[in-house]
Amino acid sequence: MADEDPAAPGLLASTLLAAAEAQARTRPSPASSGLNVIDDLALYGGFRYGEVTSIAGASGSGKTLFTFQAIASHLLSSEKGEVAFVDTTGSFSPWRLRNVLASRLESQCRSSEYHQMGCAFKSTQPSSAASDEQLKEQTNRLLDRVKVMRVFDLAGVIEALEEVGQMWEKRDERLRNIRDMHLEDGQKVVYDSEDSLSVGGVEINVHHEQLTKGTSNAHDDQVGMFIVDTITNVVSSMVSRSQVQGQALLTSFMRSLRHLTYRRHICSILTNTAVGLNPSSNPKYPRRAQDNVSIFAATVGRPALGKMFTHLVDTSIFLSEIPKLRLDAEMAYGEGDAAGGKKISVLEVLKDRFNTQEGRWSTFEITAEVLLTTSL
Repeated sequence: MADEDPAAPGLLASTLLAAAEAQARTRPSPASSGLNVIDDLALYGGFRYGEVTSIAGASGSGKTLFTFQAIASHLLSSEKGEVAFVDTTGSFSPWRLRNVLASRLESQCRSSEYHQMGCAFKSTQPSSAASDEQLKEQTNRLLDRVKVMRVFDLAGVIEALEEVGQMWEKRDERLRNIRDMHLEDGQKVVYDSEDSLSVGGVEINVHHEQLTKGTSNAHDDQVGMFIVDTITNVVSSMVSRSQVQGQALLTSFMRSLRHLTYRRHICSILTNTAVGLNPSSNPKYPRRAQDNVSIFAATVGRPALGKMFTHLVDTSIFLSEIPKLRLDAEMAYGEGDAAGGKKISVLEVLKDRFNTQEGRWSTFEITAEVLLTTSL
């Protein structure tokens, strides 16, 4: 009988902690959702880099708007960072993204002016607002860093991910060539700080690991955000033809996505649709408690693609609507007019790999199709 392979040696908890702390130090701050109350109450700062997040909800619930807000946060926080947007439905709207970016730029400008004028708590409008021409120019520069990839099936999504990975590999090769070139010249390498070094009197803004290992977690000129809008239809079409093959391809893709996301500190967001939005009224098929994934009894529906997909992501978010006030609930579920009550939108974290966000939620409203506002 052949000898079995020995088990992998164990690791000390202190070693794992040190590795986790090193990862946390090099990981960018979370990308804001566009609304501070959601960042603070539900997301612990926003959409985290190095993790895969799924946003599920019915049509018109705000899934794409949240991805656009995340894109704006990423572009505004990184001078050269890029975004890969995989469009599987052909519904990507450059005008809507432009409006989101313009709105965030205007808000950033006003905030900066308030701070400079020492009137951060005044409601008066600053007099030196950016001109429309300057705003348009800045918005176009941001749009230049968003690469939209139109795909039609899961194979196309996989190819898009591979292309992003190849971009990073080419960058690694370029950094290795820079390192080898300077080392061959025998020039003295003097490290000034963690973020810059001087070679022969010339300062190069790269990390120490970029020259010694050829890898980097910085997003200065690479894709730092990967978005698929939506993952549902390309997976559903594959599963409908062959469930086994479709599930296998999805699992393989998610494994590759998580590996690239974690290694490169990319913020990956996948949008997903909702199912079960119209439960049966037949008394033979009553709605069961286990069918409700939300902590709110009034919430109907659940993320598509089943429970397996939920376990393939780091954070699963669900967008839904519930009655705003008690009177609205009585109108919706009592004898009143079900269509007459007001509703508010809810962002709820259904699952979190580290159990730090699960069950957290916040309400919001969508105004002017591009803005997220606090629901009062």
